[in-house]
Amino acid sequence: MTTNHQGDSVFNTRLLSYLNRKPKNVHHIQSSVYLITFEKGHSMILKGFDSFEKWDRQRELTSLLKQKGFHQTYYIHQNLMPFQFKGKWYGSMDYFPPNKKKFRFSNDQDRLEGIQLLESFHDVSENLSINAPVFNQSKKWKERLSLFKKNFSYVRQYVSEDIIKEWIRWGEWSLEGFDKYQSLWDKEKKVIIHGDCAHHNFLRRADGTLTLIDFDLMANAPRCIDYLQYANRISQHLEDAANELWKVPQLQRYQSDLAFLYALTYPTDIFREWNRLNKSSSQLHSVWKMTVEGFSERMEMNEKLAKRISSLNRN
Repeated sequence: MTTNHQGDSVFNTRLLSYLNRKPKNVHHIQSSVYLITFEKGHSMILKGFDSFEKWDRQRELTSLLKQKGFHQTYYIHQNLMPFQFKGKWYGSMDYFPPNKKKFRFSNDQDRLEGIQLLESFHDVSENLSINAPVFNQSKKWKERLSLFKKNFSYVRQYVSEDIIKEWIRWGEWSLEGFDKYQSLWDKEKKVIIHGDCAHHNFLRRADGTLTLIDFDLMANAPRCIDYLQYANRISQHLEDAANELWKVPQLQRYQSDLAFLYALTYPTDIFREWNRLNKSSSQLHSVWKMTVEGFSERMEMNEKLAKRISSLNRN
């Protein structure tokens, strides 16, 4: 067995016992994710979950999705019960060789294909009965804003106070409006949402099939939560996001939804990345660019959204 990391002997022993056969190679991909290959048979992904419950919830979800005809995701191996090591529960799942052409939000066709895949996932997941956590967007964003304010002195080392205060002002304004109108979303049927619509969770297989992966943040919520995340992610790749977002078919229904519009002005990426940086500054330059160099463009988008909101409030 070969490996590309300094493995713990206890971990390797448990892995061999779990697999019940000797792998050809153990490749450490990231954090607690490994690619396991064998002399014969299919390769697999080994992933560490934060708890047995999270493993079991995702096992149930992926199994039910397959049963209902949604095959654009992996299958968690149910015949191999996870093993525990240093606070993680390690389970295995299908490995899909990736396509040379990666999925990118900067690509027009990829953006449309990605949200179509989300829609297909929601169409199936709304009929699944799974004990998933209930998602609370307002609570999550209030906590994120509160932490950002606590990190003010840290951020001020790199960004002017005027810019920081303007990001905070938009965060507070957005949350106030969102809290006022989010009851509009109660009319939308709850589904199992993905919860983390980042580009790296859309994997294009070698055969060209787009696949949805990593359900660590799955939750019970209206599908607009995923669409809001998606809109936030792709907006930076649009020349005039405040108007171009509504050309995406799945987003058109929200162009007059006040809760959705207020939420689009919330600088979730700015707060999230600076809060992470306070623990590790490895991505400082890219976060600084997003915060400072991207400031004018984001303010222009927010002002356009604010005008749309004002117009809807008058009508």
